[in-house]
Amino acid sequence: MNRLIVVLILICQISVAQEFVNPLMYNSQIPQSFPRSAFESNTPLDLPFYDDFSDYLVYPKSSHWLDNDVFVNRNYPINPLNIGVATFDGLDSIGSARNLASETVHGPSDFLTSRPIDLSNSSEVYLSFYLQSTGIGNEPESNDIFMLECLDTDLIWQTVWDTTGYSLSDFEKIIITLDDNAFLHDTFQFRFHNEATLSGNFDHWHLDNVLLTNDLSLSNDIEDLAFVYETSQMLNFYTSIPWTHFDQNRAAYMASTMDTWVRNNYSTTQSVDYTYDIYTQDNDLIFHYPSTGPSRNDEIPAFQTNNFSYSDDSPAAITVGVSAFPSTSPGLKSNSFTIVQSLATDDNDLFKTNDTLKYVQHFDNYYALDDGSAEASYGINVEGGMVAMLFNISEYDTLKAVQIHFEENYEDSDGQAFSITLWNSESGIPSDIIYQSQIFYPQYIDVKNGFYEYVLESPISVSGSVFIGWEQYYDEIINVGLDKNTINNDRMFYNLGAGWNQSNCADCDGTWMIRPVFGSLTTSSIDNVLTTYFGVYPNPASTSVSIEFEEPHTLSVFNLSGKQVYKKFSDDRHNIDLQSFSKGIYILEIQSDYQKHRKKLVVQ
Repeated sequence: MNRLIVVLILICQISVAQEFVNPLMYNSQIPQSFPRSAFESNTPLDLPFYDDFSDYLVYPKSSHWLDNDVFVNRNYPINPLNIGVATFDGLDSIGSARNLASETVHGPSDFLTSRPIDLSNSSEVYLSFYLQSTGIGNEPESNDIFMLECLDTDLIWQTVWDTTGYSLSDFEKIIITLDDNAFLHDTFQFRFHNEATLSGNFDHWHLDNVLLTNDLSLSNDIEDLAFVYETSQMLNFYTSIPWTHFDQNRAAYMASTMDTWVRNNYSTTQSVDYTYDIYTQDNDLIFHYPSTGPSRNDEIPAFQTNNFSYSDDSPAAITVGVSAFPSTSPGLKSNSFTIVQSLATDDNDLFKTNDTLKYVQHFDNYYALDDGSAEASYGINVEGGMVAMLFNISEYDTLKAVQIHFEENYEDSDGQAFSITLWNSESGIPSDIIYQSQIFYPQYIDVKNGFYEYVLESPISVSGSVFIGWEQYYDEIINVGLDKNTINNDRMFYNLGAGWNQSNCADCDGTWMIRPVFGSLTTSSIDNVLTTYFGVYPNPASTSVSIEFEEPHTLSVFNLSGKQVYKKFSDDRHNIDLQSFSKGIYILEIQSDYQKHRKKLVVQ
């Protein structure tokens, strides 16, 4: 990553009030305890060796690869050949920066090493792969390197191909012919390796369709028709909603069609049979599409510049009915269904793993517009700035908490106070504030795409169109996760003090990872519910303010520079003389034996 760009960004953040989208320091899509499948064998593999990274996630499969450095995912590539790639970056195997000595530290990063392969009976083999720079991630610079190395008979790794960083491009096929006897031995191995900035999630390369074969015709075979994106969303707008809301108002939430994207890598139009099935949590088949037969047939044109969309490019979209997910007992709080899409193709058997796409539709206690993956972070840099995202709540219910996924970037957001805020909607734009919470601070959760559940001290009943977001009390950026694969900018607004604007900066396309919670709370968040009345009046105040909390506690008051300007212990009430306080915003913090809570005080 270009460090000059980072410096310029920091300068702009100080001098210009605006939106910012920044690359990530970590990869929060990797769960810290994710198990890697075991594979025990000392027997060299036979040809052909092939992997398109389409039927698994996170770590390379151990039947083919020895390392777990790269990130196997479906989020980062643009116009992939099929679903799934292996991404190289500056992070280690658990998604953390390899070296934080400085922001510019650079060096060797990820390895992807094959298991031993027996080439002793071959006189010539062909090693091919597809490579894309950047995708929706961070662009490699001219000092960043991606290379292919092969192990010779002296057990020395020889570089047989490499490239330096370049800007975003389509996937490019690379073919290497290996006919040197130094490589044609019974424990041959090859590996991909990159050199990158090691202080964050930078310098992305995406690898696909790795093939090693002694069959030249197979090496030249590109005839594959495949799913390319994890699109099985059957709800209007949302990726998840509370099951009770859905079950009581299916027509409002169920989409009429389901978009699916495929890519035809043949040189001619292909006739393809398509179907999808839905299974319960007990693996019972409950729905089959199409209803009139075993499958539907479509003519899929050869890829030119865009993938084939069943919604946009087919004469008939893939339909979805409200009966696809059956009703259950009234007391059920959550549910999930597995949607399996299938293509019947004439592909080589080696290329058929990408003809099946599985997706789990979760119904839990929250609304989600994001897909659960952060590829960047978003924030604004204004004291008193506000961000708001629109949710349409069809069922009248009590909002109890808001889940937010914050990203831990270089600019430390730990102490950046904010209040969760709700606004009415007027013509699709935030209007009057209908609720504002106590003071919160960004929290980071050490699980996959962790969301921290901020419990509202006073739950509020809502329905219809409501904006949910925050007001921040410092001019530093609060880095909320930005899902760049799901676009909802028409629902996302920010206010820097001069009115509301739709989020529209150059890299802002995506969805903020904010989720309103209804129904039961998580166990960890129940402990943080305020059980004692915390009153502040008047607020705003000018000459004095009364603070009421009916338990023994310590009250601290901080200005927005973080300096403590007042501290006192009390059993119930404080009366604070504000004559010596400057005008502005202050943070009131109550600390009792079991609870810590904060509120905003405005001194006029």
